[in-house]
Amino acid sequence: MADSAGGFFSIDKFTGIVILEHTLDREVQSTHHITVCASDHGSPLPLFSLVNITVTVLDINDNPPVFERRDQLASVSESAGVGTEVLRVNASSKDIGTNAEIFYSIRSGNEHKKFYIDPLTGK
Repeated sequence: MADSAGGFFSIDKFTGIVILEHTLDREVQSTHHITVCASDHGSPLPLFSLVNITVTVLDINDNPPVFERRDQLASVSESAGVGTEVLRVNASSKDIGTNAEIFYSIRSGNEHKKFYIDPLTGK
């Protein structure tokens, strides 16, 4: 192997199988580029060929959503009409694709169903 992408990969010199040597983290590095060399035992000079390989690290759901602010405080007048926006929360995830989709719900304190949160937008 001419380039093992920082030691993340090795290759079996007889089978050509590329082997992962260290765990990968897509949030740190989403692709790795390695160069593999194949050579013969020719005489007087061995011949060789190179191939470039790009390894794309796929995402797993390994990062929880994080709210912009940990604690929220809101006030609402007792004369506020039904449907008045009281507070909007926002969270994000370091994951991508469906693993980064966030759904909101009220987990406690709403036993009388006085409040509603949009499951997709957090409003």
